[in-house]
Amino acid sequence: MLEKLQQQLNEIYRTDAGVDVREFLITDEAVAQCLSNNTMLEGVGETLLLKEEADGLAMSLYLERGVLDRLESSDAINDLQTNQLDDLCKVIEGLSHFNYMVWKAGQDRTVSLLELELQAEIDKFVSTMQLARDQGDSDLLNGLYRRLFDRVTFRENLDEEQQERYRSANEYAARFCRNLRNKLTQDGDRALNELRAFYRLQLPEKISHIHSTAWTSTGSG
Repeated sequence: MLEKLQQQLNEIYRTDAGVDVREFLITDEAVAQCLSNNTMLEGVGETLLLKEEADGLAMSLYLERGVLDRLESSDAINDLQTNQLDDLCKVIEGLSHFNYMVWKAGQDRTVSLLELELQAEIDKFVSTMQLARDQGDSDLLNGLYRRLFDRVTFRENLDEEQQERYRSANEYAARFCRNLRNKLTQDGDRALNELRAFYRLQLPEKISHIHSTAWTSTGSG
């Protein structure tokens, strides 16, 4: 499952760096907490663990074993159900963080936490839309935007800075994906071109693009 989801993201953005996330995977929360010096939030289901070292960047991805087991046992990749969205989004978020950091490192470019979260919010929407479309699930396809952006809640154990970052990422992604969703279903090539170009922008350019497309959409309505 992880291989397929990671490959899906690689194909969307054409960014395959030849790094298999399964070689960096941790499913034991105690081990992940130890590696993070007990700074990892409890009960999150996924966390990208990073450490700068003299010869580069050390990285591991923690995904909760129970989340993976539930998705794999139900074959969610080929038969996704609405009640599996929370688990699936945790996995896609982790994969998005991992892929983006690998790609940024390969480009020798820095990345902010807000940029990571913004990309993950977009990836959850786009990746899940592709699965729903491939399965011919029109109910899931039509209701996905509302579930990911209109009904969002944030964990209570976030501090003020974390809450602001997650809220901003969700709001920016909601604006971007609102304009993208019709293209994904009606003009896939155009949507992919926009996604790939957006992926390669720096954060200020991404925010500028989101504001400009939102204004254009509002002005043309």
